[in-house]
Amino acid sequence: MNRARWITSIVTLSALWLMGALVFAPRVQNALETAAREAVEGLPAFTGRASRLKLVFQGLRAHLSGAVRTAQDRSILEQAVSDLVRAPTPLATSLGLRLNPVSAVLNEIEVVPLPPGWLLLAATGTQARLLGAAASEHEARDLARSVQENWGMRGGVLRGVPLIDGEHRDEAASVSTTLRGLPAPQNNTQTLLARIGQPWKTLRVDESDAALLAEARLHGVTEAEWREHVLPALQEVRAAASAQQAAEIERHRQAALPRGHVFIATRGGEITLRGEVGDTASKRDLLDETLPVFAPRQVHDEIRISPRRRPGGEFPAISTALLPEQGAGQEKTLYLGFEGGAWKPVDWQVAGEAQPWKKELPADVDAALLQQDSNELIAWLQGAAKPRAIVPARPAFITLAVFGSKAVLCGQVGEESTRSQLIAAARRAYAPRILVLHDELRLEAGCLPARGILNTVKSLPLAPAASLEGIFAIATPGSVWTVLPVTRALVEAGGLTRAPGLPDGLSASLVEERSIEAIEQLRYWISHLPPTTSTP
Repeated sequence: MNRARWITSIVTLSALWLMGALVFAPRVQNALETAAREAVEGLPAFTGRASRLKLVFQGLRAHLSGAVRTAQDRSILEQAVSDLVRAPTPLATSLGLRLNPVSAVLNEIEVVPLPPGWLLLAATGTQARLLGAAASEHEARDLARSVQENWGMRGGVLRGVPLIDGEHRDEAASVSTTLRGLPAPQNNTQTLLARIGQPWKTLRVDESDAALLAEARLHGVTEAEWREHVLPALQEVRAAASAQQAAEIERHRQAALPRGHVFIATRGGEITLRGEVGDTASKRDLLDETLPVFAPRQVHDEIRISPRRRPGGEFPAISTALLPEQGAGQEKTLYLGFEGGAWKPVDWQVAGEAQPWKKELPADVDAALLQQDSNELIAWLQGAAKPRAIVPARPAFITLAVFGSKAVLCGQVGEESTRSQLIAAARRAYAPRILVLHDELRLEAGCLPARGILNTVKSLPLAPAASLEGIFAIATPGSVWTVLPVTRALVEAGGLTRAPGLPDGLSASLVEERSIEAIEQLRYWISHLPPTTSTP
């Protein structure tokens, strides 16, 4: 080979080598970088944390940079890139192999620990939500369980689990300070913020959003987390705090109101309850106790419900001791009772505007609140006409639902004798195969008196022949029953207002209100019928 050919060969080989370097080397480097990233992301300690690292290859030499949490993580990374990278090389590819071609590792990774996450507890009384961000799934799970147990042991209920953000948070070295410092549930609202591993800080929700955001940032909350998670929770607590404050103001206002009063006046076979109470429940409880005790006397309900009286009180027990003594020659009595007090006898044989009860007045009740009631009842006991009825007469009616193995009586009547006869007639008609429930057939003072119930008890509808059928019947005392077939439309809200055949003078809404127990049981029964049953 002459000199010219040597020169040509050298130039050709150089060109081929250069072409290989330009074409194949970048492919090898890209393959190595991809393989290195896969090896690092496969390490448990770096799952979700690889974004802080940079892996670059210069030929077969690895260059590592970025940041890790600990020196141990730095060593683990270097070892992984040195030993675990598997990538094809030109020779290995031709043989179908994937080898570790890394020749050297330049490790310039910095050790920069990440801050721990944060927790927010938003509590309304004993109910609380837990928000936050933790470094790993097991840290979030363990923290949530521990806080729930701590809160629950002191009577609270807590729900929620912190989010997981391993990219920007590290696990706290110790969480004992946070767990031990958790306050106990209170009756009011609480908003508590803590960086995991540090004490809790109470946030005052009456402060501005800007001030609260600045405090949250100091505990590791990002602005995105603030907008998406923390601020909505704070707004819920603010709303609850406002409602609690309004309720507290209302409680103080009601506590300052005078307690309710009721006179019980007896004249022969009539008894009048007259006075003023703060809520329907107080009146209902008193009447429910009074009517059976004073049967068969006629009870006149003239108890007013007024917002100027303190609600929620309880009157003393009713007994026959409030009635005139037998054989005493006197069939008239007058008693006065206050919520939270006792029944006191009142001298009704006085004149005009006398106040024989004044010495019994509690400190919070003004005599003027009782004066008119006292005057009219004393006049009635002394022979005047019946005091003007304050509560208009209510219609008496009975409803009956028969389905499956139950018969449910509901409605309102004015006499215990009427109620007892209806229950006894239903038991004779349906027991023992059918259970008769009658708790919602109520005595209601002020109901129109029954003029005989013979027709009603004698015309009780027959129970459905088939176990998958039901009836709903309505009657007024003394009338026969109006029977309606049970349908899905009938037991819907407002279904009775659309049903034909209600007795004259009865409001469908009142019948539905007093029969809600029967209607709800019918609705449940229909919803659990076998699919083959066709109930319209």
